[in-house]
Amino acid sequence: MSVAFTGATGFLGCRLVRELLARDTGEVVTVLGRGDAGTLRTRVEAAVGRLEGPPLPPGALDRLRYTTVDLARPVLGLTPYECDRLTDGLTSLWHCAAMVNLQGDPASLYRANVLGTRGVLELADRAPRARPIHISTAFVAGRRSTGHVLETDLSDAWGFHVPYEESKFTAERLVHAWARRTGRTATVLRPSLLVADRRVPEGLPDHPAGVLSRLVAGMLRAKAREDVTAARLLNGGSLTQRYRLPGEPAGTINVLQAGYAAAAMARAAAAPSAPGVSTLHVTHPHNTPVETVLGALAAPYAGVVLEMVPDLFAPTPDEAELAGRLGGLLAYSSHRRTYDRAHLLRAVGGLPDPPPVTAACLARATAPDGAADG
Repeated sequence: MSVAFTGATGFLGCRLVRELLARDTGEVVTVLGRGDAGTLRTRVEAAVGRLEGPPLPPGALDRLRYTTVDLARPVLGLTPYECDRLTDGLTSLWHCAAMVNLQGDPASLYRANVLGTRGVLELADRAPRARPIHISTAFVAGRRSTGHVLETDLSDAWGFHVPYEESKFTAERLVHAWARRTGRTATVLRPSLLVADRRVPEGLPDHPAGVLSRLVAGMLRAKAREDVTAARLLNGGSLTQRYRLPGEPAGTINVLQAGYAAAAMARAAAAPSAPGVSTLHVTHPHNTPVETVLGALAAPYAGVVLEMVPDLFAPTPDEAELAGRLGGLLAYSSHRRTYDRAHLLRAVGGLPDPPPVTAACLARATAPDGAADG
């Protein structure tokens, strides 16, 4: 038996690979990615080996194999011989690779997220015993701001905040069409906004909130070179600088610890599944106020306050720049929706609920380089 896996070098993907290796099933895990096998090996082993997570049994990394693919090409650019070799004994095909860019170009997102999914399903056609496990996102619910989103819901009736959501929605539709055409089983896993439980070490793939924190820090550092006020803020001065951001102050967003998500996904993938598509929300049982997230982004700078306002009237140049940098996150401030988790809870058995997402843990997760861990 063997497993194939795309996206192993990403923030979630490397955690999932570690979970699979920690289960000590003896399965070979073939990483499908860009670059030659040696480059892939270096990147994946560095990420998996440096992560905190379940302990790896001796020789776990020896179960990894590496194959170069191109997600934008039919059948991932693999030759018939490569397909035959890869799919021999293949029991699951994880598709975790994606372009996660809330302000990305629609064409690039389509190539990466839609055509990439099509190529993975074409490979699954050649592996009759393999179940595709597609990593989507809870944000395929788009602009729907209220109500309880069921795991069976998949609709574009509300539209989308950003092209990324639409590309993942379209990719899910491909999975459903494939399952209907083949009569086979597929699993769709929909995580929400994932965060680490502490700052991600330099050189490892970062989570979206960490990337936003680095953007904020970069803006302040650039200003500090020409503005004494910004310099004092960065250096822990007693000044206060308030930045207004457009959005709904009472909005919420579903935030989940990445380690919990990876453990839940690995369990869910091992659970039996009936023919057709089984969709699971890998989400937190409780939403997090958007203001809590903004507070965490500002936490490293004692004098910085990020304030959500319904109407950003006459923004300062700094406020306009910051709103542009955080635009993808601010779009979700209108949300009050919740997520059904019935399928997830049934699949993961006795896995306890994740711990609360607090301001303190978000501050640790989004601390920029050089900030104290706390």
